[in-house]
This record gives sequence, structure tokens and C-alpha cells, in this order.
Amino acid sequence: MIKSNSAYDFAGIYADEGISGTSIKNRDSFMRMLQDSRDGQIDMIITKNISRFGRNTLDCLKCIRELRSLNVDVYFEKENLHSLAKEGELLLSLLAALAQQEIISHSENVKWGKRRKFEKGDIGSIAWDNITGYSKNKKGEVVIIEDQAAIIRRIYKEFLAGNGANRIADQLNEEKIPLIRGKKWITAHVQALLTHEKYSGDTLFQRQITPDPMKKKQVKNQGQVPQYYCKYSHPAIIDREIWDCVQLEIELRKRYCEEHSVNRYQSFKYKDTLPLTGKIICGHCNHSFVIKVSNRLIDKGTSYYECSMNRTGYRQPKKAECDCINQTRINRDDPIYAFIDAWKHLVENKEQYEAEWFWTIEGQDVLKAYRTKELMRLVGEVGFIDELPYELMIQTLSHIEVGLDGQVRVIFLSGTEYLVTTPLRSI
Repeated sequence: MIKSNSAYDFAGIYADEGISGTSIKNRDSFMRMLQDSRDGQIDMIITKNISRFGRNTLDCLKCIRELRSLNVDVYFEKENLHSLAKEGELLLSLLAALAQQEIISHSENVKWGKRRKFEKGDIGSIAWDNITGYSKNKKGEVVIIEDQAAIIRRIYKEFLAGNGANRIADQLNEEKIPLIRGKKWITAHVQALLTHEKYSGDTLFQRQITPDPMKKKQVKNQGQVPQYYCKYSHPAIIDREIWDCVQLEIELRKRYCEEHSVNRYQSFKYKDTLPLTGKIICGHCNHSFVIKVSNRLIDKGTSYYECSMNRTGYRQPKKAECDCINQTRINRDDPIYAFIDAWKHLVENKEQYEAEWFWTIEGQDVLKAYRTKELMRLVGEVGFIDELPYELMIQTLSHIEVGLDGQVRVIFLSGTEYLVTTPLRSI
């Protein structure tokens, strides 16, 4: 049409292949056309119809108005409409609105069809190549990418070994193990892998949704539309028992921090200086003990643990909610000796605990059963210790409880408890 008309000078073709017209943001050729119009290289644009020009009413009218201000005419062949004509803007508003409604209607039809598939457990529409550890073969079957799956299994194993998501990410980066697509690991990546149900072989449909088809921004589904959960929909990377244990462990750590008012479940930063940070708990108010330095003349400069909710100094008034009456002070190294003492007791008397441990393993609490099996294994493998191995402690210890009477009780993750009988150096 243009080349065959001697009255026209052909400026070029501006086409975005496979790009939706719902937004101009990602339409590179369209944006280039606008810039060429601003530069005075174009005075007329010919397009097949309004929907080809743009399906978003606001964007469509905004661009046409800018082009009109530049005295650039847009001619729509199907509608036989010129934007510079007097009636142009009103008709364009109506037609662009119809085009936008058409895409919204089409989007709803597509969503309806997908939901019917989700109800049946159809996983064909899932973008498996975007999920670490999975892909599709030539037959369209979901398959496991073993080298990626090995990293995921390691993350689950290290988490159950007591490490936090932040520490796991740091270890992977230190070993130069790249995140898929070449980025560095961060805490959020590890947390996402630990909670993704697809690694258990299940699929949660409509975890995220696109409420506005024009903006195409995905948001978390918080009840706006129904979700569908399909069990055993594809090969699992993580065993069901391990998956369940990790989910329970995540909740346990969250609950522990809330109950004892600590910021972190594990403090790897202090593993060489104060390895039991956040693990010494007041038996009266349930808050954690914190490290302090004495100002008393008899032991000035001495470090000790004391309940964080107990005021220090008889002249200091009590702060809001600081009303704990547990005034027990223990030497900073005594909790370490308490754990060593408790561990030696388990090693020496493991036969006496076997009945209790086997009972726990046969119980309904899968996480406690897992912890008990690990405790039995480690008691047999590690044996006696003379110092505190940090990795052993985070894998087996729940917390150390200090009572009003100064009694110290070591409580393991398996539920096994030991009352320390060796006198501690309370100060």
C-alpha cells in the first residue's frame, strides 16, 4: 500500500513479534516508532486495526494524543479512521475500550480453562524449566535434573542438621556453587527451596495469580481464587519424611523465637565465642539469658549469664515488663560444661534410654522421631567429648533451662532431658 503510492515515502516497518499489546513497556519497536515520530522522521502511521496498535485504553490514547500533538496521523485500516480527524478521539476511546475488554474477556476464558485442568491435577501448563531441579523431556514428561537435585537435597539435609537458611547460602557461595542461572545464593533462595511443595512430589496450583490481565503482574494468592493441591503429581526430589520434617522444623524454629523472645534460632556469628547464644532459657519467665559483665567490686569485669527480663543493680528501677524474679547468675562457660556433662551421661547410659527413644520413634511426631534417630546415631558415632562441638550442639540441643533454684536442665531436640548434677560455678 505504501510503496505502491507515489505520494508516500516509506519510513519502515515497526513490528514486535510475539509481544502482547496490553502494555507498551516491552514493545521495543513500538517505542522506537514513537521516538522516530518525535524526531520528525514520521508524519503518518498506518496500522491494521486498533487492537494491533494497543489493547490498553490508557496507553493507546496517551500515545495517540502525543502523536496528534506532533501532527502525526495514525490511520486504522479496519476501522477506516484517522486520528487527526475531528471525531477521531471519541471513536478511538470507544474502540480502544472494546479492545481492552476483549483481552480481559479472553483472559478470563483462559483462566477458566486452566482451573478446570487444575481441578483434575493436570500439570502440563506448569513451566517446569523455571523450577530448579526439574525439566521436561522430549515426550513432555517431568524429569529430575540430578546435578541440581543434589544441591536441593544437600540444603534440606543441612537445614535438619541445625543450620539456618543464611548459613546454608553462605556455605554454597563459599564453595562457589552457583545458583541456577548464575546468581549468588541469598537467604530468600534457600527459604524458597525449603518450602516449595513440588520437591515432595506434590503440586499446589494457583500459588500465584495475575489479577489484572492488563498489568500482568503476579501476586501471591491469599484467597482471591481457589487453590488446588495434587499429591504425587510428579517425581519427588525430597523423601516425604524429610519434607514433612523440614516443614515442622521451620514452624518449630519460628515458635521457639516467639516464645523465648530471641531474634535468631541459631547465631552462627558467635559460634566461637558464645556458641549457646539464645539457647539458655529462664525456667521462670521463658525468656533467654543474655551475657553481661559484672560491675561488682568482688568480681568486676567477669562475664556471666542472667535472665534478660531481670533488672540489674538494686538501684535501677524495673523497666516495663521486666519483672522476672530469677536472679540466678551463671558463669559464661558453665552452659558449655552442662552440655558436655549431659552428652557424656547419654553416652554412658544409652542402654537406659533405648526404651524411651524407641517409644518416641514409634510415635506420631515425625520430627521428634527423626531427631531421636539422629541422637541415637550421633551418641554411637561421636562418643565422649571434652569440648563443645558446635555442629553437634545445633543438631541435638533444644535449649538449656535455668530454674529459680539455680538448677540447670539440658533439653535435647528428641525430648530427652538431663538434670545437671555437677555443681556449676554460679556467681
